[in-house]
Amino acid sequence: MWLLFILHANLLGLKILRGHNVEVLGCLVFIACLGYVSANRTFANEERLLAISKELEIARRIQSSTLPQSVPTLAGLEIAARYVPMSAVAGDFYDFLCINEKHVGILVADVTGHGVPAALIASMLKVAFEDQADHAHDPARVLSGLNRSLCGRFDAHFVTAAYLFVDLEKGLLQYSAAAHPPLLLASGAAGKVREIEENGLMLGMFPEAVYSSVEIRVGPGDRCLLHTDGILEAKNAAREQFGKSRCKEFLETQRDIPAARFANTLLDSVAGFSGYNSARAQEDDITLLVLDFQ
Repeated sequence: MWLLFILHANLLGLKILRGHNVEVLGCLVFIACLGYVSANRTFANEERLLAISKELEIARRIQSSTLPQSVPTLAGLEIAARYVPMSAVAGDFYDFLCINEKHVGILVADVTGHGVPAALIASMLKVAFEDQADHAHDPARVLSGLNRSLCGRFDAHFVTAAYLFVDLEKGLLQYSAAAHPPLLLASGAAGKVREIEENGLMLGMFPEAVYSSVEIRVGPGDRCLLHTDGILEAKNAAREQFGKSRCKEFLETQRDIPAARFANTLLDSVAGFSGYNSARAQEDDITLLVLDFQ
């Protein structure tokens, strides 16, 4: 339309036509049309973003429903769990297999990547974990079963995991892991922190992967920390990681406070170190479970 007005102005200039030059009117019509198209596209994009936000909120609620709504209550054991995703949905996962009032199995897992793809794999992991209830007392067998269930389901992702079976009757832990950060055990008597690492290959990549387990004696006053790598790999502005040494030092110095308070204080310490309390965005999902033997 603007080109028509320009043609009209040129014909007036060549005196082929008579009348007034209204090229500016054509320019205004052109600008108005551009404004309409821009506004229309902006509103369409806003509607799409709103639809995506609603879908992510639904996905967040669904994922929240796959996580335990409460921690098991066992005489002689206090458990505190904390789950802090970096976005609406996450690839971290934890769950319990409650056998009876003296025995419980605990799984902590971390799917590579973030967002919806990782959350979908975490949901698959929950279904696979529930199928391991019959041999919850055997950590190596639990991880082997999870690995067989996940292999061949996805190509670009894998899962790291740690499984801990607690036997309060015998004061015994059985532990196995798949390429996961080590279990940290703070001794109530000695006051020292041990790293316990019994790692096999990551889950979902190698169908014939073999896993082993280790037995650990525990007593009153001991504390275990199971976690994903979001704690250890949290970085400050200088790109320095929080690391195992800080985590072990925190366990040594804060062993007298209750499990729930310890979990909250550790998260605050990581957030303060990395700047997550300010405008800096969290870079990874964080999951931790604290077990106090009383």
